[in-house]
Amino acid sequence: MGFARLNEEEQMNLLPGLIRGIATRLPSQQMTLFHISLPILAKYKRRPPDPKASSSTTPASCDPFDFQAHPADLKYLLDKFLDIMLYTVPAAGKPLTPFTAGQNALSTQSPQMEELPVPPGLSKTALQQITNNGKVPWARNSAELKALKLGLVRLISISEAVPENLFVLERFKIYVVASSDSNHEIVSAGEDGLKRHAKPDLEDPQVVRSMYSLYQGVTQPTNPDATRSAATTSLKGRVINFLLRSARATSQFPHMLQVAFDALYGETTTPKLRAAGMSFVQWIARMANDTAIQPIAPVLLSGLLKYINEHEHETGQEEESLRGYAYEGVGLLSKRAPELFRNDVSILFSFFKAVSTEQRNVRVSVQEALSTMIEAYKDIGQDAEKQKEMEEVLMANLNKPEQQARYVAVKYSNAIFPFTYPLARYICLTACGDPNLEVREEARRGLTFPDAPAPSASPEEESLAISRYRSSIPDFGDMASLLRDMSRKPRPNQVKAPGMRFVGGFTAEAYTHSLEFLRKVLILSADPPAVIDDLSGVSDEKTGISDPNTRERVRALLQEMWKDEGKTNGNDSMELDDMKASGGGLRLYIELIETALKAGDADALLQSVAATCLYELISLCPSTMSRSYSDRIEWIKSFLSSVKIETRLAMAHVLAIVASSELGEAGRAEAFKKLVEDLMIVVKDTSKQTTLEMRHGALFALGCLMGRLMYRFPYNFEEFVPSALVGKAVSYIADELGASSSIIVAGACQALAEAGRYATLPLDEGAGNWTGTKIAEKLIALGKVSKDSKVQESALTALGHLALGTPTLRVSIMAFFYTLPAILTKQAEVHFTIGEAICAATCGFASTHMEEYLDIADAVYPPDSIEVPDGKQRVGNPSGDFVDKVLKKMMDELKPGGRPVVRKGVCVWLLCFVKFCGKHPNVAANAFGIHEAFSGLLADRDDFTQEVASKGTGLVYEIGDQATREALVASLVSTFTEGRKLAPQSVTADTQLFADNALGAAPDGGSITTYQSILSLASDMNQPDLVYRFMSLASHNAVWNSRRGASMGFGSIAAQAERELRPHLHKMVPRLYRFQFDPNQRVAESMKSIWKSLVKEPKKSVDEFFDVIMSDLLKAMGDRQWRTREASCHAVADLIHGRQISELEPYLQELWTMCFRVLDDIKESVRLAAFSTCKALTKVTVRYCDPSTVGVSEGQKVMNTVLPFFLTKGLGSMAEDVRKFSLSTILKICKKGGVLLRPHLPELVGTLLESLSSLEPQVMNYLSFHTERYNISQEQLDSSRLSATKMSPMMDAIETCIQEVDASGLEPIVSRVNTLIRKGVGLPTKAGCARLVCSLVQRMPQDLRPHADSILKALSGAVYDRSPVVRKANATAIGHICRIASEGAMSRLLNHLQSSYLEGDDEDKRSVTPITILEISRHANDVLKGHLGQVLPLAYVGARDPVEALKTVWVEVWEDNTAGASGAVKLWLPELMSTVEGLLTSTPSWAVKRQVAQSIGDIAKAIGSSFEDQMEKAVKLLTEALTGRTWDGKEAVIEALGVVCVEGKNWFNGPGSEKVDDITKVMIREAKKNSKPYRRVALEHLGKVFDALKLDRYEEIHTYLVDTATAQEDPDDMDVDEPRDKPLALQIKANAFKSLGLCFPRVYETQAKYANDLLQLLAQNADGNVWNVRLAVLETLGRVIDKLALDESEDLLEVATVQLVIAGLLKALHEGKYTAIREASAEVLKKFILRVKGKSECFVRCSPESKSSVRLTGLHCFLGTKLFTEAVKSQTLTGVDEVISKELVPAVEEKLKETRREVSGMDIS
Repeated sequence: MGFARLNEEEQMNLLPGLIRGIATRLPSQQMTLFHISLPILAKYKRRPPDPKASSSTTPASCDPFDFQAHPADLKYLLDKFLDIMLYTVPAAGKPLTPFTAGQNALSTQSPQMEELPVPPGLSKTALQQITNNGKVPWARNSAELKALKLGLVRLISISEAVPENLFVLERFKIYVVASSDSNHEIVSAGEDGLKRHAKPDLEDPQVVRSMYSLYQGVTQPTNPDATRSAATTSLKGRVINFLLRSARATSQFPHMLQVAFDALYGETTTPKLRAAGMSFVQWIARMANDTAIQPIAPVLLSGLLKYINEHEHETGQEEESLRGYAYEGVGLLSKRAPELFRNDVSILFSFFKAVSTEQRNVRVSVQEALSTMIEAYKDIGQDAEKQKEMEEVLMANLNKPEQQARYVAVKYSNAIFPFTYPLARYICLTACGDPNLEVREEARRGLTFPDAPAPSASPEEESLAISRYRSSIPDFGDMASLLRDMSRKPRPNQVKAPGMRFVGGFTAEAYTHSLEFLRKVLILSADPPAVIDDLSGVSDEKTGISDPNTRERVRALLQEMWKDEGKTNGNDSMELDDMKASGGGLRLYIELIETALKAGDADALLQSVAATCLYELISLCPSTMSRSYSDRIEWIKSFLSSVKIETRLAMAHVLAIVASSELGEAGRAEAFKKLVEDLMIVVKDTSKQTTLEMRHGALFALGCLMGRLMYRFPYNFEEFVPSALVGKAVSYIADELGASSSIIVAGACQALAEAGRYATLPLDEGAGNWTGTKIAEKLIALGKVSKDSKVQESALTALGHLALGTPTLRVSIMAFFYTLPAILTKQAEVHFTIGEAICAATCGFASTHMEEYLDIADAVYPPDSIEVPDGKQRVGNPSGDFVDKVLKKMMDELKPGGRPVVRKGVCVWLLCFVKFCGKHPNVAANAFGIHEAFSGLLADRDDFTQEVASKGTGLVYEIGDQATREALVASLVSTFTEGRKLAPQSVTADTQLFADNALGAAPDGGSITTYQSILSLASDMNQPDLVYRFMSLASHNAVWNSRRGASMGFGSIAAQAERELRPHLHKMVPRLYRFQFDPNQRVAESMKSIWKSLVKEPKKSVDEFFDVIMSDLLKAMGDRQWRTREASCHAVADLIHGRQISELEPYLQELWTMCFRVLDDIKESVRLAAFSTCKALTKVTVRYCDPSTVGVSEGQKVMNTVLPFFLTKGLGSMAEDVRKFSLSTILKICKKGGVLLRPHLPELVGTLLESLSSLEPQVMNYLSFHTERYNISQEQLDSSRLSATKMSPMMDAIETCIQEVDASGLEPIVSRVNTLIRKGVGLPTKAGCARLVCSLVQRMPQDLRPHADSILKALSGAVYDRSPVVRKANATAIGHICRIASEGAMSRLLNHLQSSYLEGDDEDKRSVTPITILEISRHANDVLKGHLGQVLPLAYVGARDPVEALKTVWVEVWEDNTAGASGAVKLWLPELMSTVEGLLTSTPSWAVKRQVAQSIGDIAKAIGSSFEDQMEKAVKLLTEALTGRTWDGKEAVIEALGVVCVEGKNWFNGPGSEKVDDITKVMIREAKKNSKPYRRVALEHLGKVFDALKLDRYEEIHTYLVDTATAQEDPDDMDVDEPRDKPLALQIKANAFKSLGLCFPRVYETQAKYANDLLQLLAQNADGNVWNVRLAVLETLGRVIDKLALDESEDLLEVATVQLVIAGLLKALHEGKYTAIREASAEVLKKFILRVKGKSECFVRCSPESKSSVRLTGLHCFLGTKLFTEAVKSQTLTGVDEVISKELVPAVEEKLKETRREVSGMDIS
């Protein structure tokens, strides 16, 4: 009871003693003490400092409860605080449950209950303890409870009261509970605490257990009253949110399960809590370790499935979202416990059902879950029954309208079944036509064939690899059978998009992909390494398989299959007549093709693919197949009008092969002639009924028929078809060369090529005017001038084929070809066509690209074994001599000195010649000459020519024998190393020596770099012959990816080169890796091509050769060639990406060294590359310096390597870019480094502080020397620099580093900082040091205490910096460090500051003292209060500083520590007087004397009569100070003496009576000093002292004052104190007049002697002076009138004096300029009339009982006087009336009227 009666301050003082040791007391005592202290703890706030208290080494505000020494007390209190935070006031009449607790309102109505119900989270025992058995007022009052909770949260947030490092977990739990409270203010306070204060380690087992206990409560079987219930729903949600951040929480069995299921199925759960529970289940599935997840996975799975089943029909965003979480959770569980799912496929099937039946928002989650579950069901195919069920499910989902269902069906088919499984491939083929892009892409991934086997060193290995590959692709027969069966099955539920066509059970697009897939299976079964183009993208020129080797292998396989399937039917070979006889794969394939061609809904693309497949089969299968189609001529013919040109071309070939077979049989020749005639009619039919497509198809078919006729019967076709008909047909074709349609013209060219390829055109009969020569001329014209590239290429191709079939035209056609390079200069691609045509004309069918035209399986061509009839020319390939002539012609054209455009074209021809005719013996014999020709072009100025030459050299190397190859290598090396020299005789008038704008380039040309690099790569391996392999692989020109470039077939060459280079891979990888990043784009692209070809597994290879690559790159970064340096930079950036710390750690320092070296490279591109490398290296370095990413030991190694390097070589570099990048990296490391920074903190912090100045923008230094130019002050600039320093990222990094400082590492940091404080250069560094000191004090005051004195000593010198900004920053730092400095250091500092202020002459240095003391007052007030006896007197004196800025600071110091009250002056009076006494007597400074004197005067004013005790000392001090000469500021001393005498006047009537004479003499003496400014003040205070002390010494000063007052003004005397002051002489006169009145005594005798003279003097001076003198005269006149002793005798004044005074006042009333003079004159006149008239106002009592009285106007009480004569009266009335008539100011007029009324007794108003 007694404690409660104390005021709050007294309770606060006693609070530490109450709670100290509370944890060790008995429970009853604990409860009593707790409830006594609880209200005060909730109101705890920082107490104001006790001014009189002495400070100790530990501030009182730091750990006031001594929790550091008694942590158990804090633990006890925090536990009770947590219980209070869990407590909630129950609603009236309702039991408190976890659900209702969160819904309570802040009602102040207390429920009337006998016993409080136990709130959630509390036990009965805890409830009784915290509520004192329900007696505390807040137990039933929500408002009071809210205030209590807020107070407790604020209390634990005060770091001074509750140390940050103690019981982080307990405080964290309080914040968590507060953040889930029902009151928003408490929630805000809790969330703020969670943000601002440290959080416990959520991976600590104790923390995890504590969070689970907070959620679930605690069960005490032996003590039910101590059992805690579960938390409220809102608190549960909060706890789960934190458990979601802890991996350890997922391994705490059984708590994790209990929490998860409580959140999902608890009675009081809410949607929000269920969502949190779902997230927690997913978290468990992700993060629980294997040991923990295995036993609980079945429980979790059943729980999730139960939730899905129970809520499957619920709708709404929340329910659907939760169900989606549940599905995803099941998916995550499947990854952690796959065995649960393998044994229960019902989960999979139910999810497949759900993916189409669930709500739209949930389907995505089901899809994701199914995708995650794939791994668990990968082995489902091992169980036949499960596999069957799975197939049914997939097929069913394939037809679902929901795209998610179709997507997962395809995805499962790809993942579960092997690539060889036909049904899985069928699913993918079907999905290829899906309307959804995602489904189509997944389906196409499932149709991607395995990579072809790589070439092997031995044939045995290669054979084994091919065998394995064939077993990894689907069986052709099984695949064809399944597709045939499925195509016959209707799919009623098939998703049908608008415009989608169907062929059987397939969409047209899916059917197309099915045929292509079967074709690929067929080809790869025959030739696994084959490169296959999609038929949907084939050109209209080449159809089918173009590679000769692949074509031959496929032919062999098809003939074998044909034979095998025929044997199955009991025949030697298969026939197509009985379609049902066999189910072989080839027959089914043909059936599928025919179905596609016959289908009415088949689109053009499907038909073209089917037609191409049919053509391939007919051309490669035995002739029995073509014979099988002989009765379907009309059906085949119908496709010649197809809208797609590919279909027309393919079916024209099919028609020609079928129609020309077995012409010797009866009726076949007639049918052939009839077909030709029908087609001729169509060709000539130009009516609208015949479409352009029909004419084109007929035209091309006509050419194909003629060609296949010549193919089969080159010498005797006339036996079957008349030559006239053949000639007529050819003429019909030739006629169309002049058609208007480019399609028809191109078709005519192609038809002529078909007809003239195999034999001489029979144009003798029926051809009209057409001859072979004319046709050739027409084609030549088209090839030369046609603007349609398609027509042009077709004409050129036709010429080549005509030259082959008609030898007589060969020479003329070749002559035409030789002219084309100079004509076709801008079309590189057309020269490939010309090259192919030359190959056809020169080598015939020995050219590999012509083999595809030998498309009749059983026909032999050329028929060398057949004897040539008379009159016929032998058909077949040209002679070897002709080949040699053509080669010589081309090589001559390529010699140096030729025209570049000619060399460019001919180079392409020669490349085609080597590529297609390389196996020709004449070509092989000329290999060396061809190589020389190509080598000479490697340095050509044209890039394309170089590339063609490069390709050619590689090809030439392939065709030579071993001796030839060695000679070729030597020749090429010489070309590269010595360069191509231009022979003098090769220079002609047309020779171009320099390319445009290339003059000044390197003599050997800059474009040879690609091949120099390739040669360098080969030379480094000591195998220069491998250069040909590299050149075969290097390709970067776009033309090689074009239609013509691709036709060159370099893929097979690259494969061969790859096989030979593979053994040297370990030598090539380092250099090849770097060359990929060469700055020359051509080099880079070439090397990338080589890299892709050679290195099949780049990641594995780079990992294997990492050390070799890194060493090579580091060395190359210092290479003399800039290209090498730049490439190395880019390569390093790529190499280090994603590397482990163990790989990079040995190279880190060297990496940074080389990076910084190239960062300062002379070439800009190298610098830019280095910058990108540094950025990449920074990311890696920072990541491995982050202890949260790597282990501490590994991270420390990296930190020990890189940080010293950055601090020394990085920031110490002369290169600005290096310094900036080093700093940037250091800053990033500081943010992430954490504990790894500790060993380096002294050097790091010191360097960063120095960098604040050294890396400051140069513009700041410039501005500091040009402040006037930019109209800014130095202080403004310094302020800006300080602001920039505070916001600097370097300062942020320093602050981050401070967080890692511990006590053991503090000493070296302090030593470094002290050095920088004393010797640091630059404002930013100095300010940064000060800021660092402040941060250290705030963060670790106890650890810093031993070093505080040394820091304070350093700062006490640095605080006198010339920059005001630095001074302020250091002063602030001193303010902070003083909190923990020792008493002695504090005293020394204050003494130093005091002497600096009082003894210093420099204003800047003097300003340091008040600023520093003010900062100490702000930041270390508890320490300063022990020194207030020294500080406050100094502040009081300083508050009188003449410099306004210093005065303001001193005033703030005084007010902060005294509240500015006058009582403080009384309190500190002894100290004040002691200080001023010492200063006034000892200081030599006049300025200080002035301040001290002002202080004494202000003290006297402040305390008034209380100053009497100090009067003797003050009077003595001041009078002594007045002795001697007058000095500037001495006015303050005389002023102070005057004030002291006035305020302590009673002292002179007592103990100080003896001092009256001394004071009088001093005042008179000082008033007579010559200094005018001083005399002005002395005269003023002379009068005040005389008046206050009522001295009668007028006689001594009368004459002096009168003389001074009446002295004439000196015209030259215009000295002024300030520009706006009046002349000093006038001020002196005014003060002299005032002093006359003040010194005028009330003693009658003295008045009798001087009154008349004085009044007359004043009356005379009331006019004729300056206005301020006149006012002083009127003031004095009024004061003298008041003092006149007229009551004692009327003889005191003479009538003449009265008249003179009245006259003077009336004259003054005529003043027209100054109203103040008239007002004063009117007032004095009235006063004077009343005195001399002897009148006093009369008052009458209103009634006997009344206590009030009323003035009776007009009634006078005459005392009797003889001074107010009639003359005086008349004079007064006359003068007053005159003045009233002129007065305009109402106030003056009213006074004058009153005066007249007094004089006349009449009211004139």
